[in-house]
Amino acid sequence: MLPEHLVYLLPTTSVVVFSLVEKLLFDRQALSSKTQPILLIVLINLVVSLGFSAALLIPFVMLVAPLQLVSIAQLDIPGFAMVSLSLLIIDLVYYISHRLHHRLPVLWRLHRLHHSDTHVNAQTTLLHHPLELVSNNLLVILGAVILDIPAICLFYYSLILGLHSAFTHLHLTIPPKVERLMRGFFITPNYHRRHHAKALKVSNSNFGMVFVYWDWLCNTALFHDDKDSMDYGIQTQETPKVINLWHFLINPLR
Repeated sequence: MLPEHLVYLLPTTSVVVFSLVEKLLFDRQALSSKTQPILLIVLINLVVSLGFSAALLIPFVMLVAPLQLVSIAQLDIPGFAMVSLSLLIIDLVYYISHRLHHRLPVLWRLHRLHHSDTHVNAQTTLLHHPLELVSNNLLVILGAVILDIPAICLFYYSLILGLHSAFTHLHLTIPPKVERLMRGFFITPNYHRRHHAKALKVSNSNFGMVFVYWDWLCNTALFHDDKDSMDYGIQTQETPKVINLWHFLINPLR
């Protein structure tokens, strides 16, 4: 099965590199007071990720295996087409999981920590509750099993997502012409920042993870509003004044 620890270490390494680039070129707050608690969060989530792989992954796959409806893995198509189709379908599964984490109250309690950051930058990529890692993995694996997506393609997508997530949280503005070209295919930092807006009418959009197509098809794409005109975070009563380990651990219970 997937080496979850490697998949999780990739975005961590990417965030370190991107944070240094942000600090030097774009955002003086990139290495801020939230760095230390996020490093502790990374360690906790790495342990949870390893534990999930060791204890839950195979039993869960065996449990949901009878739910398989179709088999993408058995399609008689060339290898490149198989990988491309699988990446798009996996992106849809992640899109659905992301929307469920906003729509269902029990999942939002886990996901809202990620949206509590009022200064979105590369480090925000790592701001996830460990229980959210579990819930998201379970939903994604369920979708992958139902559709019988090749495990190697799921691994490829996880590597791409790890790098791309760090990129989309960067505090930078891409030149407009380049931005328009990129967002015809992929999620960009400016596009994803709107999803972190405090205003619900703005943040209830742009759920895509890597590709922009599912937002288009599901009518959840929002292309307007300049980054400097938005406040980030969540509703006042849910937003912590500081990011600390204690708040991180008890956040779903608040």
